[in-house]
Amino acid sequence: MLGYCTNVHSGDSFDDVIGNLKTYAWKVQQNLQTPLSIGLWLSDTASREVDIALLKDTLQQCNLQVFTLNGFPFSNFHQKSVRHKVYKPNWSEESRLEYTVRLAQILSCVTLQNESGISTLPLGWNDETFSNKDCARLLNRCVDALEEIEQQSSKCIHIDIEPEPGCRLQRSNELCDFFASHFGDDERARRYLRVCHDTCHSAVMRESADVCVAHYKNVGLSIGKVQLSSAIEFELDAAKDTSFISTEQRYLHQTTVQTNDGIQFFEHFSDVPSEIQSGNCRVHFHVPIHKNQFGELQTTQDDLLASIPILKDAGATDWEVETYTWSVTPSDLQEGELVASITKELAWASKQINQ
Repeated sequence: MLGYCTNVHSGDSFDDVIGNLKTYAWKVQQNLQTPLSIGLWLSDTASREVDIALLKDTLQQCNLQVFTLNGFPFSNFHQKSVRHKVYKPNWSEESRLEYTVRLAQILSCVTLQNESGISTLPLGWNDETFSNKDCARLLNRCVDALEEIEQQSSKCIHIDIEPEPGCRLQRSNELCDFFASHFGDDERARRYLRVCHDTCHSAVMRESADVCVAHYKNVGLSIGKVQLSSAIEFELDAAKDTSFISTEQRYLHQTTVQTNDGIQFFEHFSDVPSEIQSGNCRVHFHVPIHKNQFGELQTTQDDLLASIPILKDAGATDWEVETYTWSVTPSDLQEGELVASITKELAWASKQINQ
């Protein structure tokens, strides 16, 4: 199933969510002239306010279906400064568990699929002082709750852990090492804990899809969903204007630079020191996936194209376009209106997946 993630739309309340479905998602559906799948984002506040009957009615009226939830951003994802806040609470905190279980209960009520996933953060930001053991303990309690939800609803809701640059689990091997260390041969854990493979994150960390898939298979982890996304890419000594990246203050733009000396990681693009004058630079800034150029810069679309058949062969069936940075993209680099851009992304993704 293919859809787009509604975290591209601002709004912290459930009323905002309903308004966004009617204003944006419905228009995308009208453009495509087919039932539209969406990856729904509900903040903690919105998840507490949910009216299931109203949500189901709105989905039906707009010819939409929820096939996944984004449970990564806990609070307002479009506030003036998000940055490290998006990684809080981490998976050692009760509030993260409570939020995730609440989302699972909601998803079990609204999804038409027998199995649906909720993407979640890779434990937390790596600089924090939480322990992996504490995270595993809460994830085990989450597995208990998900098993109970399946027994009550006949819907298997799984949690899809999403490696991200700079986080405790930023590469596929780190995720798999964590899983092997704390869950061993537990097949029940493998039913309810899976992977959310984000193609932008892998590109920034310079992990090819075949390497990631090999790690997943090695510990028996399934791909719960794929987030289709592209990063910005350019040669440092050739790029003319990257000021919009360094001055963007809402989100973190984790960066890797590959030089003859190896790969260096930076928390934000503006942290790249002036002494580094050349090298291939990849920046965590989600850009429309149907574009291989972003102004004078390139994108990692080639990595995305190479990843799709590998991920398909590995069993991926749910694909979510997640280009949430539209609101912080310079207007001269936006191609038309948001609805038109999402429509083009979905059409492009459908062609690549189904060819």
